[in-house]
Amino acid sequence: MRAPRSLRARLTLAALLAVAIGGTIAGGLLLAAVERDGRRAVDEALREQAAEVLRGPPDDRGFGRGGRRGPDRLLAGSGTFVQVAYGGEVVAQRGDVPAGAPAPPDEDGLRTVEIDGRSWRSLTLFLDGAPEARLQVLATLAPVDARVATIRRLILLLGLLALALTGLAAWAFTTLAIRPLARLQAGAARVSGAEDLRTPLPDEGPDEVRSLAGALNGMLARLQASTEATRRFAADAGHELRTPLTGLRATLDTLERNPDLPAAQRAALLRESSAEQDRIVHLLEGLQALARGEAADALPREDIELGDLVDAAVYAARRRHPQVAFELREQAADGSLHGWAGGLRLVVDNLLDNAALHGHDDGGRVDVDLSHDDGHWLLRVADDGPGIPAAEHERLLEPFARGRATAAPGTGLGLAIVAQQVALHDGELHLGDSALGGLAVEVRLPG
Repeated sequence: MRAPRSLRARLTLAALLAVAIGGTIAGGLLLAAVERDGRRAVDEALREQAAEVLRGPPDDRGFGRGGRRGPDRLLAGSGTFVQVAYGGEVVAQRGDVPAGAPAPPDEDGLRTVEIDGRSWRSLTLFLDGAPEARLQVLATLAPVDARVATIRRLILLLGLLALALTGLAAWAFTTLAIRPLARLQAGAARVSGAEDLRTPLPDEGPDEVRSLAGALNGMLARLQASTEATRRFAADAGHELRTPLTGLRATLDTLERNPDLPAAQRAALLRESSAEQDRIVHLLEGLQALARGEAADALPREDIELGDLVDAAVYAARRRHPQVAFELREQAADGSLHGWAGGLRLVVDNLLDNAALHGHDDGGRVDVDLSHDDGHWLLRVADDGPGIPAAEHERLLEPFARGRATAAPGTGLGLAIVAQQVALHDGELHLGDSALGGLAVEVRLPG
């Protein structure tokens, strides 16, 4: 059987099942108690009747004379009978004796017996002075069974009534209880229909609903921020690509319209085209690096000798920027760092290229320090350029952001890539002033 899809129906069904299970257990216990009490009353009556039957001297059939009442008057119409047996033979019976009554058992005490398909309660006693003589008093359990059946029917009727009332009450109360969820659903539908993630969902109702609404509002806020960042990133990327593409197209148009240009002018235009193409390639490489950084959780991580990585990056930077003096002033002792080697190399390469491009105009100098202390790595890259005002430091960590006064070439993605990779490696990034007069970037990574 498939469970209902409606929360209201499920809660109502749960309430009905709870009432049904509780009622079944309580009804069973009540019926058992009624039956037990009824049998206990019959047992007490059997003992009293046995004592009454045996009271006084025995008559010629072994029964007592019963004081003021004889056994016939005592047992007549009571649904009870007595019988006396010697050995295995019944010698006397009195009272409402049913057809097919069995002989008394060989053991004394109380028990339940079946006579002609009906239940009887039996009390057997051994008679004094006659070891083989037994007296058995029996009483029908029909009144007890009838009382139990009546109470069973009453419990069934009351149970059905309770289930009906419980179902109606549960349906009504759950309707009230899930109203905050209905409002939350309506709010979510409005947000989805309008595609406006800035509209908050209603935060009201029970604690669980408010907690859910708060979590959903937080998710919507993050999605809104991500959407805005994506739109801004796409707009910035389009703007950054449009400029070199426009210049490249203009150069190509000039070459096409003027096939007889002097060789010197043609060479100059080709150099400009090559520079624009290089700018586009660098921009695309930066965008690719940012995209790979977003998927860094799926990239392989390993133990990396950071000192060797920095040394190799400085060597490569010297070849890319031969006019710049790179000084690896302090090298840490041996030690490793667990991370993505490609991402860490992006950090070092972009810091070195950024320092080289924004350093002193006539060559410049870049100091690189690497140390390992208190379980952390500290990488510091400082240049001798004009520096960046402190108010612009945080802005420079965003994609396509460049210093307002800088004239150096670049895509504005270098520090954004560094910030992304440092965050992915659980590190810290700090921008400050260099002793050389320019910008100093410090990266602190867990060792």
